[in-house]
Amino acid sequence: MALWGNNDAKGAGGTVTLDYDTLIVTGSGTTFGQVGAAATGNVIRFGSRTGTYYGDAVIVGIASTTNLTIDSTAGLNGAAISGAAFQISESPKFAVLDSHYSRVGAANTEVVTVLKTNATYTAGVGTNIVLVDSVSGLLAGDTLVSGSVSKVVTSIASTSVSLASTIASAITAAAAVNFTRVTGGNNAKVYGVAEGGISAASGTSYALTHEGWVGIHTYIDSDGNLRVKNEVLVAMSGITTGNTPTYPPV
Repeated sequence: MALWGNNDAKGAGGTVTLDYDTLIVTGSGTTFGQVGAAATGNVIRFGSRTGTYYGDAVIVGIASTTNLTIDSTAGLNGAAISGAAFQISESPKFAVLDSHYSRVGAANTEVVTVLKTNATYTAGVGTNIVLVDSVSGLLAGDTLVSGSVSKVVTSIASTSVSLASTIASAITAAAAVNFTRVTGGNNAKVYGVAEGGISAASGTSYALTHEGWVGIHTYIDSDGNLRVKNEVLVAMSGITTGNTPTYPPV
């Protein structure tokens, strides 16, 4: 069984529920074992790094398209997993139990404000594009917060940001708009980084020189500055990416 592959975005439709005692994962609308979907030896990531994230585990058996078994819960945070989203990756299995990247003990992440600005024009209900006075220092994966609106940023232009979904409340012209980022001592994850990720991160704190499977660890230093450490776990080309968030990360 290979220790890793080159696909960070295998088929992961449906939702999953985990029995911590039996280590059995029951899926709803899933395609476990099918071509391009979860396979024995893959890593299953429970939840989403841009939402509720429970941790990772290695798949050791697949009984059907809706039933698989994981090797252990040592890489999970212990919270109940029921009807949760999931992702499937061929990332290195050894990283699941690496204390640097395990979800266990990762509760001390924090949310910091990386930019305070204002809306340039009114963004009406149903749009996912917001024009702002500044986009300085923003990264895809940051979160826009304005009034009751809180949405993940998926892309950044010179005077605007695109959001992961449409807004249900308008953001009026000149309204305060803040952008936040998750960080902290244990905000660490293994990313599949392709050539596009190298280009997107160039000139930022997340700049890398190698494609492959890379461990990223962010924290805030004593002066309040965002710091990023990276560790190339497997240097390789041909990585297929697409899981959320893509590189560069939040």
